Amino acid sequence: VSISVLNSGNGTFLATKRVGRRNHSLHFISVLGKLFSFLFAVLVVTTVSVSAQQLDQILAVVSGQIVLRSDVRAFLQLDFVDKIEGSDPIQADQYYVTKLIERQLALDEANRYRIPMPASEEVEEEIGLIKGRFGGELALSDFLLSVGLGLSDLRQILQDNIRIERYVSERFGDANQLSESDLVSYFSENRDFFTVSGLTVEFDEVREVVRSRLWSEQRELLVKEWLTDLTRRGEVVRFVP
Repeated sequence: VSISVLNSGNGTFLATKRVGRRNHSLHFISVLGKLFSFLFAVLVVTTVSVSAQQLDQILAVVSGQIVLRSDVRAFLQLDFVDKIEGSDPIQADQYYVTKLIERQLALDEANRYRIPMPASEEVEEEIGLIKGRFGGELALSDFLLSVGLGLSDLRQILQDNIRIERYVSERFGDANQLSESDLVSYFSENRDFFTVSGLTVEFDEVREVVRSRLWSEQRELLVKEWLTDLTRRGEVVRFVP
């Protein structure tokens, strides 16, 4: 990929992206040099074979990695980011960019702790599911081309997603670490959530449901705090779309 970056004069940076087979370990296109050299040089070049060209927009730079508008579109269409329904378009845009920023920061951590690559079978299974959602390999390939990606890039994204999830699981543990008293307290405070046909049930009947629900809430909070801290400490620059 070759990317020429230009300032449109209103705070918006546009990237002319020539896309072929991209040789990088991240979904975000690699930037040569440090973050500040990018801001001043305003020219980034990574070399591979060239097959297509399109105009793109730079939305953020994270740890030296560019987040493009086409990245947001790709992650949304591939269901790698939850869609916000009925939200203000600008707020939704910022939410999606935040999610990609957080993903890159989490991936940096997975790389730092050398989380191993998943088995190829696991990745290919995910690709098979995605092909099914798109209606076949040809339709998927056409979409990937429209956002400057290929199947090899998709494999890399999936590998990194799996590695991030494994790192988060290793870092924060699982629901089995919840104590019996934690479960009983949560059940007592949220009895209305645990009913069958409108009737309340006893704790022993729904112990594992309670465990799953409580851990889901706790894990979400732990991960949110962790990502907030990574963002605060990380090298992150956002551009107004």
